[in-house]
Amino acid sequence: MKNKKSQSKLYNYIKDLSENINADNIKNYYQWFGKNSKLYDIINKPESVKVQRRNKTKIKMCFDNCYHAVYQEKDLKYIIGYTYSIIPIEHAFLINENNEVIDPTLSINTSGYKDRYGSEYMGIEIPRDILTSILMDNQNSFTPISYLYWEYLNKPKVK
Repeated sequence: MKNKKSQSKLYNYIKDLSENINADNIKNYYQWFGKNSKLYDIINKPESVKVQRRNKTKIKMCFDNCYHAVYQEKDLKYIIGYTYSIIPIEHAFLINENNEVIDPTLSINTSGYKDRYGSEYMGIEIPRDILTSILMDNQNSFTPISYLYWEYLNKPKVK
């Protein structure tokens, strides 16, 4: 896995951020993300299109699309992270029981673009109950969901 990660454009992007940001909390977040995220390289395009159609997903709404789909499609898991599509893009996607990427947002065909999937995906699973709690507690926040999840995991435990 380390060899695969070291060859990943996304992993190297996160590594560069963690090494070049001076703010400790942001640096710690990117170090955590790089250490705990997984790379996904198998995209199930036919299933992505099916999930996209069943859930009527919208372009540029990956976080909402995946949040709603994960509650309708019980066998899928919500992943927050990045996809590489010319440049690294913060992105939400789903994975199935075979660890295949299901991307109901980038499966939407737009004029001139028949295949908008990223060349690689990297992310961290957020369990449904924690995802809902984070989103409910941060309804008016523009803070990335992955950062909010890191804060959730690192907040002091009440005894």
